[in-house]
Amino acid sequence: MEKDKIIEIGKVNGFHGVRGFVKVFSETRPREAILAYSSFLIKKGKEWEAIEVKEGREHGKNILFLFKGYEDRNLVESLLGAPLAVYRSQMPELPEGEFYWVDLMGLTVRNESGVIFGKIDSMMETGANDVLVVKDEKGAPTYIPYAYGEVVLDVDYDAGEMIVDWSEDEA
Repeated sequence: MEKDKIIEIGKVNGFHGVRGFVKVFSETRPREAILAYSSFLIKKGKEWEAIEVKEGREHGKNILFLFKGYEDRNLVESLLGAPLAVYRSQMPELPEGEFYWVDLMGLTVRNESGVIFGKIDSMMETGANDVLVVKDEKGAPTYIPYAYGEVVLDVDYDAGEMIVDWSEDEA
């Protein structure tokens, strides 16, 4: 996994008041985890620029941020729709057996018998378990429940693969 890879974790999706607060849609889980960051990268045009947080808080169902140098409603209008990101190295370490979805993308998925199902293309949130969307070389998807320790047996970043307890019959 690349430690200086840029990971989008939110987006400016509105304004709050006249002091320069912006509403942010958070892609973190839980959504309020985005408040732990004191700085972001914000995409302006095609370039990423560093931006520092002056204040961040929950307000009802919204996440609000006030950025240094943007303490006025007129100044933040240019930020509407802008993605917020962090470097992968800024993200907290996770306990054993937990992984960031972004780190799983592109891993080859195979079972213990060596059958390769393809590469992880995306993940879906469902009510019970998250689901891996694994695509073979033709783009055909296989849906595998992400149940670590039950279906997902091992994740090996060095080898670039995930080992699953899954058969071709289930695919």
